[in-house]
Amino acid sequence: MLAIVETQHFITAYYHSTMRKNILVISLLLNVLLGAGLLLVVDRLGGWTYALFRLQHDEAGLYHHRTQLFEMMHASPGAVVFLGDSHTEQCEWQELLRPDSFAILNRGIVGDHVQGVLDRLEEVLRHKPRRIYLMIGINDLIFRKKPEVILPVYREIVARIRSQSPNSELFLQSVLPVNNQIKKIGTDNDEIRALNTGIAALARDYALPYIDLFSNLLDANGNLDPRFTEDGIHLNGVGYAVWKQKIE
Repeated sequence: MLAIVETQHFITAYYHSTMRKNILVISLLLNVLLGAGLLLVVDRLGGWTYALFRLQHDEAGLYHHRTQLFEMMHASPGAVVFLGDSHTEQCEWQELLRPDSFAILNRGIVGDHVQGVLDRLEEVLRHKPRRIYLMIGINDLIFRKKPEVILPVYREIVARIRSQSPNSELFLQSVLPVNNQIKKIGTDNDEIRALNTGIAALARDYALPYIDLFSNLLDANGNLDPRFTEDGIHLNGVGYAVWKQKIE
């Protein structure tokens, strides 16, 4: 009788042990599948860098807001256009430069990249600008795109401006340096230098002026000078004063 009871206890214990193991295995499998699904979604949305960026920013709606606003504006023939990303958007160009004879249009959009600028060129070129100051590419680098991927699209931008608005003076501006000691940006100055080398080569190919802002904003360590920034990437008023001096 004792042997039967012990056998029953053994069977019961074995059953519960097996069930716990099965539950653990199923739980691990579900976690693996969930993790794989999350990785797939993040990859489809642009990778971890972009996912983290999106958690900190909400530019998708803002981008649409600004492009829609631009399209509603009346054409300003002969205006000067500053075209680019947040570096361009965050300056009051009309007030900073104070021209007497023509309008300055700010066509910077926070978070923009080379393909975004290419896609919205029609709105810019309808003004038949006298000058276009172009700066774009930092966000492409932050999203882990390499210069060899960025530059062909950049070349398309230049080619379209030259063909569709041949009387516009086009100025290519270097991408600005960053300072990862102030804040981790997602790219470094070596990558920016490589991109700027390609932009300068494009300027030579099309016989266009190239404005080297990068070199004028560096500190002794080769980073964006802390005098010109609070967050390691965007410019403060003193930084924009340097920019103004270079384009004047």
